[in-house]
Amino acid sequence: MSILTRIKDLVSANVNSMLDRAEDPEKMANEYLRQLTNELYEVRTGVATAMADETRLEQRRISAFAEAEQWTARAEAALRAGDEELARAALSRKVQSQKLAEQFLTQEQAQEEQVNAMQDALVQLETRIAEVKAKKELIIAKKNRAQTQEALQRTAQSMSQIGTMDKLSQLEERVDDQLAKADAMAKLEQGSLEARFEDLTKRTEVDSELEELKRKLGM
Repeated sequence: MSILTRIKDLVSANVNSMLDRAEDPEKMANEYLRQLTNELYEVRTGVATAMADETRLEQRRISAFAEAEQWTARAEAALRAGDEELARAALSRKVQSQKLAEQFLTQEQAQEEQVNAMQDALVQLETRIAEVKAKKELIIAKKNRAQTQEALQRTAQSMSQIGTMDKLSQLEERVDDQLAKADAMAKLEQGSLEARFEDLTKRTEVDSELEELKRKLGM
């Protein structure tokens, strides 16, 4: 199976369906990422090799065309010198170089198509890896949320002996305390930022007043 075929199979997989059906979605996501990452390294190596091959073919094509032009110039020189046989031999070499250059051009064009295909595969792989990583983070977040909810339920049950209302009050106080702290931090950061911009505005206004005073005094 070629590398492009493997990549096509990998990126065509329905990630959501695959993870939803998995017994352990996080483990499945890690395995899928491992496969994608392995292919990513191989594709990058393949792209670099293919581009190098294309460059070599281009150089050979240019060299062959240049050689054909040289033989053409030699044929012209032979004719001007009155040596038609030598001119014929030079033109024969020119034809050979011309055909070789055309063959290199054909190979170069085919190689360019291969490079483009591998570059497209590289983009598809990178995009899919980003998608799976995002999906994995979502799975972890949901898992952590579920664990937190279970922990809260266990805590609520263990404190039921104290009394349902007392327990709820304690939980509510804890939540309110966390929210208050978060709100205070947000206001602190916002206040600090606004103060900096206000200070910047004041400095700008003072600078403007100073320049105006200098202008009036002719300074």
